[in-house]
Amino acid sequence: MKKIKFLKRIQQTIERYKMLAIGDRVIVCVSGGPDSMALLFALHQLQDDYQLSLWGSHYNHKLRGKESDQEAEFVKCQAERIGIPLLVEDDNGSLLKTKGNLEETARNKRYAFFQKKTLELNAQKVALGHTATDQAETFFLWLFRGVGTKGLGCIPPVRDNLIIRPLIETEREEIIGFLKEKGIPWKEDPTNKAGNFLRNRVRRILIPKLLKEFDPHLVKKIIKTTEIFRDDDIFLEKLTLDKLNEISIKNDKTNVLLDINKLEVLPVSLKRRVIRYALKTIQGALRRVNFDHVESILKLIKSHQPHSQISLPYEIEVYKEYNRLRFARALKETISFYYEAYKVPEIIIIPEIERKITITTLDWDQNNSPLTEKNVALIDFEKINFPLVVRNWKRGDRFQPLGTQGSKKVKDFFIDLKIPRIERKQVPLVLCGDQIAWIAGLRVDEKVKITQSTKKVVKMVII
Repeated sequence: MKKIKFLKRIQQTIERYKMLAIGDRVIVCVSGGPDSMALLFALHQLQDDYQLSLWGSHYNHKLRGKESDQEAEFVKCQAERIGIPLLVEDDNGSLLKTKGNLEETARNKRYAFFQKKTLELNAQKVALGHTATDQAETFFLWLFRGVGTKGLGCIPPVRDNLIIRPLIETEREEIIGFLKEKGIPWKEDPTNKAGNFLRNRVRRILIPKLLKEFDPHLVKKIIKTTEIFRDDDIFLEKLTLDKLNEISIKNDKTNVLLDINKLEVLPVSLKRRVIRYALKTIQGALRRVNFDHVESILKLIKSHQPHSQISLPYEIEVYKEYNRLRFARALKETISFYYEAYKVPEIIIIPEIERKITITTLDWDQNNSPLTEKNVALIDFEKINFPLVVRNWKRGDRFQPLGTQGSKKVKDFFIDLKIPRIERKQVPLVLCGDQIAWIAGLRVDEKVKITQSTKKVVKMVII
C-alpha cells in the first residue's frame, strides 16, 4: 500500500539520520501547504513507534490579510482533527513594514517563534517540511550563486541536533499522492506561483524541463550529490578549524587576527576556507559573502602596502596590518579620552578602552633589580609635576624613547613597533605638562628615567 510505502520511506530517513529518539517531544511546523500537512499526518501515524509527544505550530505572517487568517484557522482545524495541540503566533505587523529581504525576515521570525516554544515546552526536536524537491531547487539556487561544497550541500537533514527534516528524501509527487489517497486537504500559497521569485522559476520551469528532457531521476541524483558535498564539507571544515587555530593570533567574535606568513603557505583552497571561517566568526553567518569577496581578501594579502583594508557586507572590515590580517566589525574612531591625576596613590579608569592605570610612589634603592615588565613604568619622582595627564595619542606628539639621543614622533614610534592604525588611539599616554613621560605598556621617556641620584620613584601599572 502507498501509505505503508510512504511512511516507510520517511521512517528510513528518520533512522538513517537518527532524527528521533524514543520519547522525544517534537514541535511540527505547519504552514498549511502540502509538505507540512504531510509531515504533520505522517508523524502522527508514527507517533506510537517513537512514543512521541507532538505539537503543531503555525506562525501567521499576516501578509495576505484574511487569507492568512483563513490558513491559520485551517491548520487549527486539521490539528484538532487528529488530536494534536496547536501553537499559534500572529505577527505584530512589522513584516508589512519590512524594507529589506522580506522572505529572510519572515523566516527569522518563524525560527524565533519555534525556538521560544522549544524552550517553553522543553522539546527535543523541531520538525520542518523540507522535501527532496526543495533540496533540488536549493541546489540550483546555490549553483547559480557560484558557491563551494558548503553551499552545494544545501539543506541538512538534521541541524544542531534540533531541527529535523523527515521529508528531505521524499519527492513532492509522492507527498501529493499520499495526501490525495488519505483525503488530507492542504492550502496552496499563491506566492509559490509568482514568477518574480527565482525559486519559483526553478520549481515551475527549470526542474520540470530537466526531468522531462534529460533525466526523470534527476532529483534522486541531486539528493545523493548533496550528501557527498555535505560529508566532504564536514571533513574540510575540521581541517579548516585546525589550520585556523594554528595561524590565528587572536580569535573571538569581535576580532580574528591571522598571521599572514602562515596563511600564505596554505593551499589556495584551504586559504579560502580559513578566510570564510574568519568572516563567519565575526558576522555569525556567511550571508552575502561570495567568491569575489574572498578573492579580494587574497589580493589584499598580496598588497605591497603595509596598511590597507577592504569593506564587506554587514559592516565587516578586513585590515592588512604589516604581517597580520584582521577581521572585525567596522570600527568607529576611538572616542578621545582625557584624565588627570593630582595626587598619588591614584587609579585612573579609562572606560573608553576598558583599561586602568594605577599610580603609586616608593622609595628607590639603587640595588633594586632592573624593571622588565612592559606594563609597568618607573620614573624619577623629582622629574615630574602634577597633575599627570592620561590621554590618547594626537598627531604631532613627540617624545624621546628611553635609551635614545633625540626626540621622535609618536606616530613613527608606533610604525617602528608595527602597531596597527586602529590600535594607536587606544594606547594611553601619560604626560606631565606637555611632556610625555610614558607611552603606556611600551616605553618611558628618556628625560624622566631613573638615575643614580634617584631617591623616590613613581610607579605606574597599566591593566
